[in-house]
Amino acid sequence: MAIDEQKFKQLKKQADDARAAQDRAAGQLEATMERLKNEFDCATIEEAEKLLVKLNKEAAEAGAEYDEAVVTFEKEWGSCAED
Repeated sequence: MAIDEQKFKQLKKQADDARAAQDRAAGQLEATMERLKNEFDCATIEEAEKLLVKLNKEAAEAGAEYDEAVVTFEKEWGSCAED
């Protein structure tokens, strides 16, 4: 099956576009991995996922402690909300 010049140029452009997109994605991945290493001391995506689970759990626990403290405060001192 022979292809004409126009089809060849179209295929070449698609290949060049795909190569450029791949290069951009590789650069973004490299930058993300560097940021994970520098900011969170994570060497892999798996480490980052585990850290995310841990941080979400800590945030939920802190939120629950805050809610309990508010309830205790309001019982002792009354509501801070303006009526």
